[in-house]
Parts: sequence; structure tokens; C-alpha cells
Amino acid sequence: MAESIVFIGRFRLRAGAADVVASAFDRVVKLIEETKPRTAGFSAYVDDARLQLSVVHVFPDAEAMSSHFIGSDQRTGSIADLAEPAGFEVFGPAPASAVDQIRREASEAGVELSVFPRSLGGFLRAPA
Repeated sequence: MAESIVFIGRFRLRAGAADVVASAFDRVVKLIEETKPRTAGFSAYVDDARLQLSVVHVFPDAEAMSSHFIGSDQRTGSIADLAEPAGFEVFGPAPASAVDQIRREASEAGVELSVFPRSLGGFLRAPA
């Protein structure tokens, strides 16, 4: 069985941008639901101050992650004037092409990328 992969993108929001980002994220959720059927989870969270955003992606395997990343530059670029990268984390055996893309984005933004490729176990459950 393939190991699941989790990718977390963290961003600093510009003051007052949280509502605009939330509205844009609603549109992105619909797009991902319609066009990325193998993405197992996709959700975003903001802190109480509404200045930090984390976007959590869950994939059942490397192929699903690779498929999800097609077009991700444009999706991320759509909020570039509202948020800036604060860091990235990858958990699980992500494909090298995805990690390379994230590494480039992290380097360009001057932020950290943490990669944890080895799982100690667990499971990803499909909705009942």
C-alpha cells in the first residue's frame, strides 16, 4: 500500500486580507474538488489575529500529489498580493518533482522547507 503524503503551506497575510483570502479560497476549494479527484484533503486555517494562514493538503500517494501540483503555481499566484510564504512542510514520500518545486518556492521567498520523508506508520481513511 502507498504511503500518504501531507503538505502544509504557511503564509503571512497582509493586514485586512483574511476575508478576501477566505473568499478566494472558497473558489479554489470548488476548483480542487472538481479537477483534482485524488486529493484526499484540502483545507485552510487562520490564526486568531487573522495574520497567518496554513493550507493543509493530504494525498493518498505520490501520483495524487503530482497531479495536484499541476497548475499550482497559478493557484498560489492568485493570492500573491494578499499573502507571502512563511514556510513549507512535507510529510511522507513526496515525489521529487513536487519537493523540487516547493524547494524553489521556498528559496525564492527566503523561507524554510522542512521535509519528513519517512513515516513511522499510520493510516489515511476514506470517508464512509
